[in-house]
Amino acid sequence: MTAAIDPTAHTPTASIPTAADHRDGETACGGCGTSRRAFLGRGAVIGAVGVATTVGLTGCTEDLQAEASAPSQHPGGSPTPVLAAGDLPLGGQASVAIDGRTLLLHRESQDTVRAFSAVCTHQGCTVAPGQNRGRPTFACPCHGSHFDVATGVPYGGPAQKPLTEFTATVDDDMVMVTI
Repeated sequence: MTAAIDPTAHTPTASIPTAADHRDGETACGGCGTSRRAFLGRGAVIGAVGVATTVGLTGCTEDLQAEASAPSQHPGGSPTPVLAAGDLPLGGQASVAIDGRTLLLHRESQDTVRAFSAVCTHQGCTVAPGQNRGRPTFACPCHGSHFDVATGVPYGGPAQKPLTEFTATVDDDMVMVTI
């Protein structure tokens, strides 16, 4: 048995959809592509992320500028008693709070004391006396910077500048720091 094909028979044709056939935001292929509205919305989000990133990096830049401009020597003021000399043994370190600032002290000899700001030159965290590989150090707990107790120079971590130094002396039985 064979089937005959009638070439004059009418077959339905698919109509091509137009923009009027779709709701706002849909594409002609039924959602297979990105609509103009979605595209513009994503562009706005990407732009907002770019602005937020720029603002965030500006904060980092300000921290780096602050580090770059940190003074290596405190300009001076008047000698202020900060600690009894007997409370700082030879080779010892101490942290003292005076006039709204924290200072780090190191006693090198009977008459020589070194004093530094406790503000880390990396990002401003408070540095404290500590130990690193068996030797005394001024250590930053935030990012691991270590500073030499005699010079304030960093020797480990991200800090690049030394701690700000203050003039210090031993006068009678008191450690005096020029603040």
